Amino acid sequence: MRIVLSLDQIRSLAAFAEGEGQPAYTFTESTIPAFEADDGSVVPEYTGLIVYSESEHGGVLQLADQ
Repeated sequence: MRIVLSLDQIRSLAAFAEGEGQPAYTFTESTIPAFEADDGSVVPEYTGLIVYSESEHGGVLQLADQ
C-alpha cells in the first residue's frame, strides 16, 4: 500500500502527534459516523484516511484531502 500526504496533511499530523504525545500511530481508511460534540454541534460523517494511537485516551485525526 502506498499513502501520499500533502504538506498540509503532514503539518496536521505533526501538530496532532505533538499534542497527543503517543509513541506510535496507525494509519487506516475508515468511516467515523456523524455525532454530537460536547458543545452541541453536529460533526458530520467522515470517510477517508484517519490516524490514531493505541491509547484509549488518544484522539483520532481525520486526514481529509487538503
